Amino acid sequence: MTDHRVIKTITGDGRTREVKHWTEWLKRVPSIRGKFSRWASDFDPFYWNEAASVAVLANAAAKAGYLAHTEYVALKRDATRGRPFRQGRCDLWVAHVQDEISWAFEVKQHFAAPKIRQATFDAKLERARRDASQVDHEEADRRVGCLIMVPGEYAYESDDLIAHFDSLCTNADVAFRLNGGLRCIWLAFALVT
Repeated sequence: MTDHRVIKTITGDGRTREVKHWTEWLKRVPSIRGKFSRWASDFDPFYWNEAASVAVLANAAAKAGYLAHTEYVALKRDATRGRPFRQGRCDLWVAHVQDEISWAFEVKQHFAAPKIRQATFDAKLERARRDASQVDHEEADRRVGCLIMVPGEYAYESDDLIAHFDSLCTNADVAFRLNGGLRCIWLAFALVT
């Protein structure tokens, strides 16, 4: 089996500010997952639910020197014809004060079957991007959909599964594979343009 102890960038231009900043931020996630696993008998927040996963992402951002805020009240576009704004919640906001850049993330989590189809992955990532597009553009410099993909309960982590999930993520604007907990997880991002 291949060694997967570190963060791996699957897709995304390493020269962009998103990939540079998110790599710095997300490389803190594996150690946090490992601490949870050691503390609570193999508990991994990413295998619990979206709220627990987002909390780890916020914790990692803070450890990397970023500001982070979860589940905050934000203006969102309504689904009605005129699309006026309404009060809603944004899953995660992260900012780098020195570089004066911020991101508003709408997060979806999927416990994926080993043979998840590309169309299923794409639809779930698009749902996250569409939700992010509903956030008022004044909330952050960039709005981003994030899909956390976790192998399902009965998915054996093999080199084939890792290669398949990595391949699915190439359709994202930016994607990473992370380890440090029970098994690998994937974070795929779709930027709102």
